[in-house]
Amino acid sequence: MRLAKVCGAVVVNRPEELQESDIGTKCGLFEIDKIGDEYFTYFIKCRDISACTVLLRGASKDVLNEMERNLHDAMFVGRNIFANPKLVPGMYTF
Repeated sequence: MRLAKVCGAVVVNRPEELQESDIGTKCGLFEIDKIGDEYFTYFIKCRDISACTVLLRGASKDVLNEMERNLHDAMFVGRNIFANPKLVPGMYTF
């Protein structure tokens, strides 16, 4: 659903129902790239950017889990600052 929204497409359940107006035209470039053993698809130069993907790679599952937790925390800090733009620099101590 997110990909359809970014590209301006309509999700169709059966190919027989596909119409020209259902095809998304808001994406400038579609690219496939191989990183390691995995293939990734990229939608580049879209007109109305409203979604993104953060790709995390690490040496082990433990490293990836820690990176994911740190990214999650950082994104929520950004969200909180955006919602309430008041920041007091310093360190909290007991």
